[in-house]
Amino acid sequence: MHWWKLEAEEFLSNFGPSEHPEVTYLLYEIQWGRSRRTWKNWCRNIHPEHAEIIFLEDEEVHDRPDIPCNITWFVPWTPCGACAYEIIAFLEERPNVNLEILAAQVYKPYDHRNRKGLRDLADEAQISIMEFSDYQYCWEKFVDHQGMNLRAGRGFSNQRRIDSRQLDSIINPF
Repeated sequence: MHWWKLEAEEFLSNFGPSEHPEVTYLLYEIQWGRSRRTWKNWCRNIHPEHAEIIFLEDEEVHDRPDIPCNITWFVPWTPCGACAYEIIAFLEERPNVNLEILAAQVYKPYDHRNRKGLRDLADEAQISIMEFSDYQYCWEKFVDHQGMNLRAGRGFSNQRRIDSRQLDSIINPF
């Protein structure tokens, strides 16, 4: 048992296709400088703060402002419009940070604020929809799955195709 890992049910209820969790987990990896080691952890929303904002306010991230780093987020939803602009501000203050966001689903894709926020965020960060291999990676690295296998038959592939097209139409509308 790994004390920091998510329970399997928490992961599935957060990242599963068509899930609408009340609690949102943001799984992340940070690679500082030229180190080959990757620091893995997760944070969650604390109402009313979204998980993205909780991450951005984390002292670990602010302790090393001059060291280049690559950050990867695995999130159940793409950031909302308000969070997108907080993330943009964070990245503009830290030009040495590269951020990749892999989301399970597009959050409220018809809300014009979310669409504009994602378009603007795509200029600063790489945003994509999770592939099944990303789910498997998260399952192995972030989940205390106790030997259970993650099966592709849970609808991950169908949801991915829908959300991937949706995200692409938002980021590249023309």
